[in-house]
Amino acid sequence: MSDDFLLSDIIRDERICTFFQPIVSLKTGEIFAYEALTRGIRDESRSLIDPCALFAQADRETCSLEFDLLCRKKALENFRKFHTNTEAMMFMNINTSVISSRDNETHHIGTISRQMGFDPENIGLELIESKASSPDELMSFVRKYRDSGFLIVIDDFGCEHSNIDRLIQIHPDIIKVDRSIISCIENDPYRQSILKSIHSLAEMTGSLCLAEGVETLAEIKTCHLLGVDLFQGFAIACPSPDIPRLEEATRTQVRILQGEIHTASMDALRRRRRLTGDINVLADWLIRQIDPTNPESLTLVFQEFIAMNDEVECVYLLDSRGVQISETIVSPFVRLQSRPSIFQPARRGADHAYKPYFACFEALGIQRYLTDVYLSLASGNLCRTFSVQLPCQSDAPCVLCMDFLEEPIRTPSAPKQS
Repeated sequence: MSDDFLLSDIIRDERICTFFQPIVSLKTGEIFAYEALTRGIRDESRSLIDPCALFAQADRETCSLEFDLLCRKKALENFRKFHTNTEAMMFMNINTSVISSRDNETHHIGTISRQMGFDPENIGLELIESKASSPDELMSFVRKYRDSGFLIVIDDFGCEHSNIDRLIQIHPDIIKVDRSIISCIENDPYRQSILKSIHSLAEMTGSLCLAEGVETLAEIKTCHLLGVDLFQGFAIACPSPDIPRLEEATRTQVRILQGEIHTASMDALRRRRRLTGDINVLADWLIRQIDPTNPESLTLVFQEFIAMNDEVECVYLLDSRGVQISETIVSPFVRLQSRPSIFQPARRGADHAYKPYFACFEALGIQRYLTDVYLSLASGNLCRTFSVQLPCQSDAPCVLCMDFLEEPIRTPSAPKQS
C-alpha cells in the first residue's frame, strides 16, 4: 500500500472525526456557516490522517462512495450536538465524482439530514463541478437538491478546470473563490481584476461571493474592498472539532477584523471622494491654460499637465461631433510600459462620438462626466475618463478628455500656478 492504513478498515470502524471551520460575514459580523472537514484516525496512535491521503486511498481501494457517505453521516452527527445553539449553517463537501443515477447516495443526503433534525435550508452542499463524472447527472443532482431546499455551493472556483458555462447552468447560491486567486491579492492587479469579475458574475446571477483560504489581514482588506461577501481561512480561524470554543474565538476575531476593515473602507471612500474632487480641480486648472481655438498650441500645455500628474495617462480634445482634434498626449509611464500592439493611443481624426464620455452630454444634458472603470485601448490599463465641455470655435462646444489611471488609485495633487 502507498500508506500505512486501509481505508476499508477505517470505514468499517468509522474511525473518522470532523473538524469545523467557520465562514463569516464581515459586513454583518455573524458566523454564516461552518464547513465540515474530515480527518481519519489511526487505530494505534490515534493520530490524524490528512484528508488528501484519505481521498487518494479511497480512489485506490475503489470505495469513494462508501467513504463519502460516512463523511456526511459523521459531519451531521457532530454538528447536530451544536446545531440548536447556533443560527449558522453547515457546509459539507460532496464528492461529485461518485454522483450517479445508479446509486442511492443522492437520496441519502435528504434522508439522513431530516433524520438528524436538520432542515435542508440549514445545509450547504459544496460541489467541485470539474470532478463530476457526468455533467448531466451533476445537473440532475443540483436540481433535485435545490428544489428540496439545500443551498448549492461551487467550491474551488478559479482552480484548474473551472467552467463558467457550467457555473451559469448550476446557478449556485455561493461561489467559493479558490485560494490560488486570493493568495497575495493585495499586490496583484491581475488577481484583483479576476476577483472583481467573479464577484460581478456572482451578483448578476444572484450568488454570494466567498473568499476561501484567506491567511492575512491584507488579503481580507483587499477582498472586502472588492465586494466579497463571505470569508473563510486561517486569518479567521483554524479548523477545530470543538465548535463552542471555536465560535467564541471566531466572534472575537471577527470584531477585531471588522475594526480593521472599517478603517480601510473609510480610507478608501475618502480617497475616492478626494480623487473626484481633485479631478475637478485639475480640470479647472487645465481649462485655464488652454486655448481651444488653437489646437496646435495644446501639445505643450498637455505635456506640462501630464508631467505634473502621474495619475493622468492621456489628455486629448474632441470637437462638437466627437472627432479628435488634438493628438493624444500620453504619460511617459505609458510609453515605457510593455504592452501588446492592440493598445495604442487614438490619433487626431479618431471618432469618439459613441464613447460614454462624449455621448453623455447629449444623453444627460450635463457639462462634466466621470466614466465607470474600463480598459483603456490607449494603455491596456484600467482607467476612468473625465470629460468637460468648453467653448470652442464658432461657439460650438468641444470636449476636453483626461484618462485617469484606476489601478492603483492614488490621489493626484493639483499643479501650482506660477
